[in-house]
Amino acid sequence: MDEALKKQLLDQLNAEMNVKKENKDARFDSSTGTLYTNSFRNYAVAHVDTENFTKGKVYEGGDIINGKMRVIDDTNRPANIDVGDYDFEFRLHVMEK
Repeated sequence: MDEALKKQLLDQLNAEMNVKKENKDARFDSSTGTLYTNSFRNYAVAHVDTENFTKGKVYEGGDIINGKMRVIDDTNRPANIDVGDYDFEFRLHVMEK
């Protein structure tokens, strides 16, 4: 994707979200194609009971890198969950209120 187009899309998104440029609340990493912003959150909902996850529990996740989301499991350890994992339902880029 053209760098000028990426900048234009990011500026448009920032304007729609009322993000001020000097706050640097959002940035686009062109090497990975990832938009990082403080206004969005990712969540994973477990559909199975295991020793590390509870069925029906919502886990707040970090950024998605290489198709995996990092969450803190029930044992307070970080876990990388593949976003294609059928044992979880993912809610991506949910706007903070």
